[in-house]
Amino acid sequence: MVRSLRLLHGLAVLTFILAQSLSPTAVAEAAPRLAAWDALAPAVEPYDDPFLDMTLEQKRDLRDVLRANEAAGAGAAAPALKDAAQAARVRLDAVGLDADYLLEQRLVVMERRREEATGVTSTFLESPILIDGYVLPLAWEGERVVEFLLVPWVGACIHTPPPPPNQIVHVSYPEGLVLERRFQAVRLAGTLRHEPAQHTLFLIDGSRQIPASYGLDSAAIAGQPGDIVAASASDIPALARAQIWVNSLFTSGMAEIGREGAAKATVLAVLLAFGYGALHTLGPGHGKAVVISYFAGTGGSLRRGLTMGTRIAVFHVLSAIVVVFLLDLAVRQATGAAPSDYRMIRLFSYALIVAIGAVMLWQAVRAIWRPTTGAADTHVHDHAGDGQGTCSACRAYGDGRSGGWIAAAVGVVPCTGALIVMLFGLANDLIWPAIVMVVAISAGMAVAMAGIGIAAIWGRGWAERRFASDDRRRLRFEHGARLAGASCVLVLGAGLFIATFLHAPSERNAMRETAIGAETLVASGG
Repeated sequence: MVRSLRLLHGLAVLTFILAQSLSPTAVAEAAPRLAAWDALAPAVEPYDDPFLDMTLEQKRDLRDVLRANEAAGAGAAAPALKDAAQAARVRLDAVGLDADYLLEQRLVVMERRREEATGVTSTFLESPILIDGYVLPLAWEGERVVEFLLVPWVGACIHTPPPPPNQIVHVSYPEGLVLERRFQAVRLAGTLRHEPAQHTLFLIDGSRQIPASYGLDSAAIAGQPGDIVAASASDIPALARAQIWVNSLFTSGMAEIGREGAAKATVLAVLLAFGYGALHTLGPGHGKAVVISYFAGTGGSLRRGLTMGTRIAVFHVLSAIVVVFLLDLAVRQATGAAPSDYRMIRLFSYALIVAIGAVMLWQAVRAIWRPTTGAADTHVHDHAGDGQGTCSACRAYGDGRSGGWIAAAVGVVPCTGALIVMLFGLANDLIWPAIVMVVAISAGMAVAMAGIGIAAIWGRGWAERRFASDDRRRLRFEHGARLAGASCVLVLGAGLFIATFLHAPSERNAMRETAIGAETLVASGG
């Protein structure tokens, strides 16, 4: 009897232990872990990257050696290419660089960089996780997002370059996710998978293919997100990191203004937007080349340079607001539609630049062939205030109509940064703070663009004083400068129009993706 009781007691204890192991403890062990973005990027074995310390000229020399080797392998080595490669080897040897080692190491560096960008870590694969990020919609059903990319910063793939593929998670959400605001931060629970794929993101001016290394199965909202920080090892250029930081400050600053209306937050946001507009203008695009060509060809005054910058700013403000409120294209950029109107606006803008350049060229040619009198030959342009306009050049300088059309053509395409700010304001009932910030962005762009125009005017004046010592030379310089400036405006406008018309954004991005293999020598300036 006693033995039977002991046996029953032992069975009860074992049952209790088994029950405990299958209840809270097991659940705790199966609880999803929070995955930081940094943990999704693999740890790459350290490697020697000699290209970081090489100058641009040295990379070009190495490129010549590579081209000669490739041509020799194909049996098409030209003597000139062979001589250039030999001279390049001599220059590299003189500074202690072995061209053969560099070419071998180039393959190692390319592979390691590709691994850094696309490789995955097994730490969280096939296990339940929690992850915080920003929703970038891919597909909608009604008002709900059913497919999206989870990215580590605001504006990724839209206003800044895409993150590396191992910093993007593809999520299918059949039940649909209702977004309270654009670029919404979320915390998701699900099972992390290695699912490398290309996903089509529809943008306001076309579409692009976004590569992602991860997928999240059985995704569900799991509470409030914490701080979202991209992987420190991500290959993100410094300028892109600065834009990421500014985008985050824009959205958080506008939210603070909406909640508190604090004067400090307002002033900080406006100053930040102004500085961003000025710095952003110095980057690629924004019509700087058109403005420089225009002023270098036509000349002008300090007032005209300032007027041009102000006009461009006004058009940037109006175009951003019109796009958001009237055309609804900016909302489609965040919601995943694929409108083509914005591309048509760009085509119209570039066609307008072509038309302006053609008119300027016609006026320049007409001025050259127009017979001049002796008085006209001795005419010097020192009568800025007399209003007579006795020569065609002065009449052109005094006529601000072409400058106004140039400003319209440059400013009619809204800045993407302004679109992001307007988007956030429209979606969060912060429309007036958004407009104030867009005005500040445009003011910064106006200052930068005016400075560029004034620099072009002063540069033209310096060249005129330097190379046109007498009246006849001055007249020839006037005609030559007008002809060159008009030709540049026409060629730039035609090139932009043709490139936009012939090449869809998705094609351009596909070409950019295929160039990854040559990034060591090409993207680095080789």
